Amino acid sequence: AEVRPPFTYASLIRQAILESPEKQLTLNEIYNWFTRMFPYFRRNAATWKNAVRHNLSLHKYFVRVENVKGAVWTVDEVEFQKRRPQK
Repeated sequence: AEVRPPFTYASLIRQAILESPEKQLTLNEIYNWFTRMFPYFRRNAATWKNAVRHNLSLHKYFVRVENVKGAVWTVDEVEFQKRRPQK
């Protein structure tokens, strides 16, 4: 039950954001989604949280938006579609 999910960090982050009602999440809400959805992420938090932060800054389709509560992350779907490998 506690095996690593067979998805990239980027795809998991995107799924978390797109499943949220406003299509945006704070970094902490992304962490909470990971631990809620996959028991694997309830351990070794320092390692995978670093990977989440790395992926958010690495991929151009994750957009950080400042608002009154701080910052939230959204997905730029146009950018995401541009960067997907062609089949």
